[in-house]
Amino acid sequence: MEESRRSLTAGNLVHACAPLALYYLISSAASFICMQILALEAGFAVLESGSGDVYDYILQEYPGKILQMVLLTAAVAVPAFGWLYYRDLRERERFSFRNMMIVLEVRPAAWAMAGSVCLALALNLLLLASPLPDWSAGFEQTQEALYQGNIWMELAVSGVAAAVMEELLMRGLFYGRLREMMESGRAVFWSALAFAMCHGNLVQGIYAFLMGCLLACLKERFRTIWIPILAHMCANIAVIFMSESGGMDFLLQRPFLAILAVLAGGLTAALTLLLVWASGQSVSERTERYK
Repeated sequence: MEESRRSLTAGNLVHACAPLALYYLISSAASFICMQILALEAGFAVLESGSGDVYDYILQEYPGKILQMVLLTAAVAVPAFGWLYYRDLRERERFSFRNMMIVLEVRPAAWAMAGSVCLALALNLLLLASPLPDWSAGFEQTQEALYQGNIWMELAVSGVAAAVMEELLMRGLFYGRLREMMESGRAVFWSALAFAMCHGNLVQGIYAFLMGCLLACLKERFRTIWIPILAHMCANIAVIFMSESGGMDFLLQRPFLAILAVLAGGLTAALTLLLVWASGQSVSERTERYK
């Protein structure tokens, strides 16, 4: 993908953004279904509320249902995005389904996952310790919705299903299509910006932008979606465990330890990602042989 195969035109930009529109439609349909179920449970009080934004209403009144809505969205979106991604690969690189499965090496994949976890934890600590959560409308409600209820449900939905869905959408489809029209740096930036905007509030937006840059770089380096998926899953699972175990609150209540943790996490992330970059060439070369 060193040379662009498509020109940067309005039609090609629409083609690149089409998966984002599909995600919005699937998410809206999942919200509608959840609203109907809640309407039955609450004696139609939900529908009679006249709320203009279904997601916001569920977030405020039924925060525990958000994970179920995300799971329903992922159940429809993952097969759809997986099929579109496979089609893109066949059109762009003449890949077969068998060849999609074989481009992984244990050591660089492990470094990528370790670096993603360290960066995710350091960013979470840094952002939560800053005044940004107080300035970010909807952040507290979103946090309560995502970390309310059974931890196994959180791990299954936020840790696994959402990570797979977001990687197929943002790095597999959106970044891949942008990359056909522009150099890697611009594609990384615009895909990360779109990823940030999809999160809907300032704190999560900043976090998603920085993690999106990292995940897009992993996609570019290894030329496979599997390492970004694994890295995203590990980062989400680590943040869930730290939040649910009280580790995040423990560090936030001790500023000196929090600063040390942010510095250690940032340095460890930088070191492991340098190792990833140094080892990624062999994996990319193996990928090229299967085109």
